[in-house]
Amino acid sequence: MEGQQEAWDSLYRGQDRPWRGVADISWTEIRPGDRVLELGCGELGCGNGKTAEALLGRGAAVTGLDFSRAAVDSCISRYGDRAEFVQGDVRRLPFPDSSFDAVVAVHVLEHLTAEEFPGAVEEAFRVLRPGGRFYFRCFAEGDMRSDGKKEDVRNGILYRYLSEEDILSAFSGSEKVSVRLCEDPTRFGTVRRRFECIFEKTQM
Repeated sequence: MEGQQEAWDSLYRGQDRPWRGVADISWTEIRPGDRVLELGCGELGCGNGKTAEALLGRGAAVTGLDFSRAAVDSCISRYGDRAEFVQGDVRRLPFPDSSFDAVVAVHVLEHLTAEEFPGAVEEAFRVLRPGGRFYFRCFAEGDMRSDGKKEDVRNGILYRYLSEEDILSAFSGSEKVSVRLCEDPTRFGTVRRRFECIFEKTQM
């Protein structure tokens, strides 16, 4: 994430509405009244409100975090007091232990380096209550955007394409509920590949 601040600010300033409507969070088990932290330093996270809108539609009490000031300001202007939006770093979350029932990260943590990734996961579980769940979506190895690479940098932003082993290693201290590989063929003969994962914080 170091050095990516300006690139993300520029990206978000150019977005005046959620991309492609509201996010699909049908694979999660978010319930009305759940206290949900949305980690949003990624392009499909809290940044332009796509996932926040879907979570609010579920009746969740949403806190969105993004390290881009432009992203936070955009969400505040769009949703006002329907949710809380704060500027912060997924590697050092500004919340007390056990603050949330669920954490959601949609195409966010793959923008961290391999060294940063496990620490961000640890922080997410720190702020989850015992029994709370982490809902995590990321690009998978072999995705059409990867061009066969494990990672690349586009417009100043890091993209990593994760394997199941990468994910299970980073989440080794939690209970796996599900790890599902999704493949969506395109009309151009390529395939979009992503993981949709659910991990649970062990009861204390």
